[in-house]
Amino acid sequence: MQSTAGLAGEEMPTPVTEAANPITENIDVASPLDIVSLLHKCDQEIFEGWNEYKSLYDADVLATLDKLITVAASVIKNPSTGAVVLSGCGTSGRIGFITTRTFNAKLSELSRLPCFKYLIAGRDKALFTSQEAPEDDPQCGVEMLKEATAGKKQVLFIGITCGLSAPFVGGQLQYCLDNLDVFTPVVLGFNPTHLARNNPIEKWDSTFLQVVNKMEEMKASSKVFILNPVVGPEPITGSSRMKSGSATKILLETIFAGATLSVLPVERPWQTEPFLRCYQAVCDHIYTKENIRNIAQIVELAGNSLRSNGSIYYVGEDTLGIMGMIDASECPPTYGSSLSDVRGFLDQGYKAFRNNDGDLSLLGKHFQISFNDMKKDILPFVKPSDLVIYLSQDGKIDETVTKCHCKKALISFASNSPTRDMMDVEVGISLPKDKLVSLIGEEAVDHFLMLFEEISLKWICNAITTGAHVLKGKVFQNIMVDLKVSNNKLFHRAIGIIQRFSGLSTEQSRDYLLQSIYNTDSLTENVRSYNISSHIETATPLSQVVPRALLSAILHCSVSESHKLLEKEPVIQRVISQTLSGLQNNK
Repeated sequence: MQSTAGLAGEEMPTPVTEAANPITENIDVASPLDIVSLLHKCDQEIFEGWNEYKSLYDADVLATLDKLITVAASVIKNPSTGAVVLSGCGTSGRIGFITTRTFNAKLSELSRLPCFKYLIAGRDKALFTSQEAPEDDPQCGVEMLKEATAGKKQVLFIGITCGLSAPFVGGQLQYCLDNLDVFTPVVLGFNPTHLARNNPIEKWDSTFLQVVNKMEEMKASSKVFILNPVVGPEPITGSSRMKSGSATKILLETIFAGATLSVLPVERPWQTEPFLRCYQAVCDHIYTKENIRNIAQIVELAGNSLRSNGSIYYVGEDTLGIMGMIDASECPPTYGSSLSDVRGFLDQGYKAFRNNDGDLSLLGKHFQISFNDMKKDILPFVKPSDLVIYLSQDGKIDETVTKCHCKKALISFASNSPTRDMMDVEVGISLPKDKLVSLIGEEAVDHFLMLFEEISLKWICNAITTGAHVLKGKVFQNIMVDLKVSNNKLFHRAIGIIQRFSGLSTEQSRDYLLQSIYNTDSLTENVRSYNISSHIETATPLSQVVPRALLSAILHCSVSESHKLLEKEPVIQRVISQTLSGLQNNK
C-alpha cells in the first residue's frame, strides 16, 4: 500500500479513501462504454465489501444503525426540544442538505414538526461552489453548531467526513464529546479508524485521529457512535463524491427512514438490512445493457462538449434537479474545471430548493439556479457543442429545451417519454419495485420510493461527468491530476500524486508543489515556512498547479518549462503519458 506523510513527517499507510482502485487503473484510455461498465463495478463494491474490512452488512454496522434509528426516533417524537444535525464539507455537506430537505418534507407530510438541520462548511454558498477555507477551520464548525442547536436539549449530531479527516467536522465532534448531556455524536466515514488523518491542524490543538481515538474509548457508553464501513477506493482516486457520497446517502436515509417508520402505525416491522439491500437491488437493476449503452452515449456527448469548450447543463425539478446541481457543483474542485463547464438548474429555483439562507442569486450568475434563469441567460445562446441533460420524473420536457440548438439528452423515470424523438439520447430508469416491496413492504416503498430514484440518478450523473472529464484528459490512469489545491486535504493529496509518479520523497514532492504554486524554481526557507493555509490561499485561484509540479518533478525541469509543455499539449493525460513513456524509452 502507498504511504503518505503523517504527524511529524512520518510515513503513514494510505487511507482507503485515498488509495487507487485497481478496477479503474486504465480508465483514462477506456471507451465511453467501458468507462460506464468500470464505474458500475466500483459501485458494486459499496455492497460487496472490500478486502478484510467491515462492510455495509457487517453485524457491527447493522447494530450501530439500529441504535441510531432509536435515537433519531426519539428526536422525531420530541421535535420542540430536540434536533438531528447533519454536518459536512463539500459533497458530505450537500448530501446532508438534501437528506435534511427530504426528511423534513416527509415529516411535514405526516403532520409532524420538522427536526432536521444541516450544516455545511462555507454555509449555503458551498452548496453551489467550493468554499474550501472553512473546511479547515474547526472553530468555525463549532460556532455554527452552537448557533444551530441553541436551546435544544437532545441533539443527534452526525459529522460526515468520508476520509475521517475534515477539521470543520472534527471540531464539532470534539465539542459534542465535551457536552454529552445534550449531544449524541456520530462520526460517519469510510476509513478504518486507525487511518483517520493525523496531520496537525491550524487553529486546533488536536488531530482528527485523536478525536476518533477518544470516540473509540467512549463508544461503550452508548452515547458515542462510529459508523465507518469500508466501501473500497474510489473509481477516480480520492473522488469521494462517488462511492463515499453514495454510501453516505444510503446510510443516512436508512437511519431516518427507519426512525420515521418507527413512529408510524405501519404493519410490517422495520428491518435495517433489507432496506440496505434495496439500494443494492437498484444498483444492479439500473445498469442494464441498454442503460449502460445509453449512458455511454451521453458520456460521449458530454466528453465531446468539454473537449470542444462547450458546457454541460442539467435541468430538472424537485430532488431530481437538485441531484443534477450537486453533481455539477463537484466538478471544479475534482477536475479543476471552470464553474461554467457543468451547471445545474432547478424548476422554480430557490422556492423549490429550500436552503437555509434562501435566495442567493444576487451573488452572481453561478448562484442563479432557476429554470427561468436558464431560459433567459443560457438557452438563447447555446452552441452546437453544448449539451443539455433534462432530468424528468414523467418524461415531459419544456419545449424551450426541445427547440434549443445543441445536443440534448433525457433521463427519466417514465416508461415511454412523449418527447423521446426530440432527444439525441434517452435513459429510461425503471426501478425494481416488486423486488423492493418483497424486501421492505409496500408501505415503506410508498413512503420512500423517491430515495431510490435519487440514488439511481446520482450514479448516472456521476458516471456522465466523470466519463466526460476522463475523455477530456483530466485523469491520468485513475488519478485526478488537475485537482484544485484548495484545502488541507487536497494539498496533501497533491503531494501524494507528485510523489507517486516521480518516486521522490514527501519533502521533495512538497517543494515541487510549492514551486508551482509560487511560480519559482528557487524556493526560499521563508516560503517553505508559511502555514499550509497560506499556500492554499495562493494556490486556490490558480490553474494546472499539480500538472506543472508533476512534470517538473518527473523531468527535473523548471516550472516555466513544464508550463510550455502543457501549452503545446493541453490534454493533461496525454502530456503526462508521453513524458513518462519518453523516460521509459530512454532507460
